[in-house]
This record gives sequence, C-alpha cells and structure tokens, in this order.
Amino acid sequence: MLPNRIVVLDRLPQTANGKIDLKALQATQENQLAVSDRAFVAPRTALERRIRDVWQAVLKRDQVSVTDDFFELGGNSLLAVALVSRLNADFDGAVPLQILFEAPTVERLARALDATSPRPASRLVPLQPEGRGTPLYCWPGLGGYPMNLRPLAAALGTERPVHGVQAHGINPGERPYDDVRAMAAADVEAIREVQPNGPYLLCGYSFGARVAFEAARQLEEAGERVEQLFLVAPGQPRLRPEDAVGATGRADFSDRAFLALLHSVFAGTLSGPLLDQCLATVTDEDSFTAFVTRSYPGLGADLVRAVTDIVRRTYSLTYEFHELRGRRLDAPVTLVKAVDDNYSFIEHEGGFSARPPVVHQLRSGHYELLREPHVADLAAVLNDRLPAGTGTSPVHPQPARAVVQEVGMPHINIKHFPVSITEEKELELVAAVTTAVRNAFGCAEDVVSIALEPVAQDVWNERVYIPEIVARQELLRKTPNY
Repeated sequence: MLPNRIVVLDRLPQTANGKIDLKALQATQENQLAVSDRAFVAPRTALERRIRDVWQAVLKRDQVSVTDDFFELGGNSLLAVALVSRLNADFDGAVPLQILFEAPTVERLARALDATSPRPASRLVPLQPEGRGTPLYCWPGLGGYPMNLRPLAAALGTERPVHGVQAHGINPGERPYDDVRAMAAADVEAIREVQPNGPYLLCGYSFGARVAFEAARQLEEAGERVEQLFLVAPGQPRLRPEDAVGATGRADFSDRAFLALLHSVFAGTLSGPLLDQCLATVTDEDSFTAFVTRSYPGLGADLVRAVTDIVRRTYSLTYEFHELRGRRLDAPVTLVKAVDDNYSFIEHEGGFSARPPVVHQLRSGHYELLREPHVADLAAVLNDRLPAGTGTSPVHPQPARAVVQEVGMPHINIKHFPVSITEEKELELVAAVTTAVRNAFGCAEDVVSIALEPVAQDVWNERVYIPEIVARQELLRKTPNY
C-alpha cells in the first residue's frame, strides 16, 4: 500500500516533557495539506521571482507559490528574521522586521516593496487581524520583538484583533528610548493613531508589563478608559543560583545575571549548554554578537546588536518600585504569574489600582507560558476577563489558576539585629514574604500581616534564641547554624 501524501518535517514537535506533541503534529500536518491543496501560482514579475528565491532558500523548499503564507509554510520567529535579513542584503534597503505580518506572501511582499510611496511600517504588529471586538494591544518582554506572542494571539481566537507593540529601535535607523515613560508615550501615540478613543485593552508580558502599566496610566491621564490591563509574568524569571550570585544590577557583560538574561532573549531559556558556553566565552558586545549569530545562523549581526542595545537600555535587575508611588489606575488589573517568577514591581506597592488585582497563578514557567501547550491556559485566563466580541473563539481548557481561600490570618514576625535597611529593601522583603505566604496558604494578600522587630544583640539569647528557637524546636522549619 502506498500513501497518497507525504509530509516532510525538519523535526517532530515535542511537549515540555520531551514527548511527541500529537496535537501540534496534527496541526502541522493540516497546515501542510491545506497549503498543498491550493493552486500553485508561479512568479509573474522579476521582483516576485527574486523574493520567491529568497523564500525558498530560507524555508529550504524546492517550490513556493507566490500566494503561500509564510507562517503556514512553517515560518517561525528565527526564519522570519533570517528572511528579512536576506531581503535587506539583497535589496540594499531597510525592510522593517514586522513586514511579514502585514505582507506574509510573496505576492503581497512584492507589492509592498514595489510601492512608489510606501507608507511607514507601523510598530503595531498584527499578530491576529481578525474580529470586530475591541483590539488587544500586547507588549513583549526584554528586547521588544513581539514574534513570541503569536501563539497567544492564535489561542485567544478571532473575536478581536491582537496587536503586538514592537519596541522602537528594532528596525534600522531607530534609536531605543531610555526610559519606560518615553517608551509608553510613543506607544500610546501609535495606538491612538489606529484607535483614537477607548475603551482600550492592554496586556504586557515580562518587562512589557511595566510599559503596559505606564501606557494605561498615560491613557487615563488623557481622559481615556482602559477596560482591562493584563500583567503577565511581570517578575523577572528566576536565575540559576550560580548566575545570580554577585549580580550588580548593571547591564555589564561581566555580570553573569545580565548576560544570562540577555542570552535568554534569543534562546528563550535560562539554562542549558548554550548558556554555559555563552557565559564561558563572551566578554563584550562583539563576542556576544558573534556567539549569537554563530548559534542561531538566521539572526543577522545588525539585529542582534539592535536587540542588545534595547536590552542594555531597559535592563534592571530589580524593577523600580518607586515608579508606582503616587500613581493610581481606575482600570481593573489582572496579574498572571509564572511558577518561576521572582517578585515583580506590581507586588511592592499598594494603592496603585482602585480595585485589588485579580491574581492567577499558572503552573507553567516564565518562557513556557507563551508556548504550546501551556499558552492555552494563559489564553483562557485572558478570555475569561475580556469583553465579549463578535467573532469565533476556540474552546480552551480551564486555566490552572491558584485557588484563593481564606485560611485564617497568617502573621509573620521577623526579628533581627538593629542593622540599617533601606526603604526599598524593606519593601522588597515584605513583598517577597507576602507572596510566599499567599502562595503557601492560598489566602488573599489582605489578610497577611508582617512585623519587622529589631532586637539588640545583648538581649538576643534572652528574647529570641532561648524562648523561640531552643524552647519551640517543634515549630521550626529551618534551624540556625550559629
């Protein structure tokens, strides 16, 4: 018996546990078959032929129709970058990175490049253009390239358009902004060009949560209404202990924490042999650029330097908690946390929102929650709080969210020698302990109380060591080693 179709894959899709992802495999096969069923359209102009040749080389295909969709052919973020880099090299131009979202076929791309007066490419990337509901604007993490938000946009369905807000500085000739307020102001301006009035729906992932928060504040200051603000994994992902030791908080290539986070922007992970090689060999921007382009051949040196520049300008080991002081949002806030997130800027200040944020704890990690199959849980959380649209939406499983129940009123008393501690460090400590207690007991933050009690060293044994450590060892979960 002979098969009537053969589908060739570079590799089998896998789940986070390393098993074959049957659902993803089925979707890949369906896309391949849908493409193969279409009528083949050959290039009709010299420009289409040149672009087609680049597509075939990048996608490693013998034949591409000028009406084939880049993403349906298996195009991903790395291949998109490689394709645009090749186009820029072949056409001696400044093709914007986001052009494939607006022109995902050879035919449409040729039309865009051939335009006598091409309009400037918007930084609002159409991740999912269908639907008539209120658009959702999504900010990506460090680096500012929103391609990794595509699975989330697809999982949200077609009730509303989903736009990724690409950072200023990604494309040739752009200079990154130096602070969050300026970033958000430019992004708000871009958003209001396509949607002059509210209500607005905003979502920020990782570092993008800070920009989304500031954008919401600026929109409300302008008299507009923000209907929902989603802050997804706003805390920095947890580093390996050996990478976190000695962190300076500076964007310095000699700082392992910074270098690990910078590498994760391209690799999507904070572990693995590639990271170990990077930490062992990279000493400056030139060697980092060489390492990344060697590890990921589709990435051009210019793009790596542009993303690195954005990360260096926006990097901060600890978020600026004071940025929330004196700011208050009327918008409802939904906080979605990953299992491996550290504390976030949003957890260190109270009163930033007229209503307490709704908190969801997912079981997936900082990078995993944007990937299959975990992205379905994240999409379910967002869809549950998004207003009803007018399109069609896929059925999602119930999200793996934290169950919040009242279990008394946990109180923590931290006794310590009278050492000086800055206000910021005190806020950081209180927020970290509050988060840990809330997650452990499944209670709301409002019922947790924390006391910091300085005890003089000369009465430490009398007041702390004897009555609370020696005499109550059955309650200790960590014993000291003086």
